Amino acid sequence: MVLSMTQTALAVISGSIVGYSLGLVGGGGSILAVPLLVYVVGLDNPHVAIGTSAIAVALNAATNLAMHARAENVKWRCALVFAAAGIVGDYFGSTLGKMDGRSETACPVRGVDDGRRRPDVEGPRSCWGPWCEIVE
Repeated sequence: MVLSMTQTALAVISGSIVGYSLGLVGGGGSILAVPLLVYVVGLDNPHVAIGTSAIAVALNAATNLAMHARAENVKWRCALVFAAAGIVGDYFGSTLGKMDGRSETACPVRGVDDGRRRPDVEGPRSCWGPWCEIVE
């Protein structure tokens, strides 16, 4: 996928918002990045947006880590245990999300219609995001 100039500008703005969030509170990058990549930048596949955000957030987090490591603000043993547990959770979460070819299991508010609509999808949504099932 080649980004247009508009998409590139929107990606720069969206990336700046995610970086600001990561720098300010130390987290929240992916929860912001995936919707921004899908709805603002225009990536049409949520799995591509997840993968794209992973590298973007990882690079931002690595920069933040370098600054905190220099200031000796990192408990390395705790961080490594926490990261290992997160990797296991990530494996199972991503496996579950792709198990039946749909990612609706990833929706944190499954069964709740928040009223959002996409022009290419008819009917109420069972949850937020383009990958959620349509309620009949």
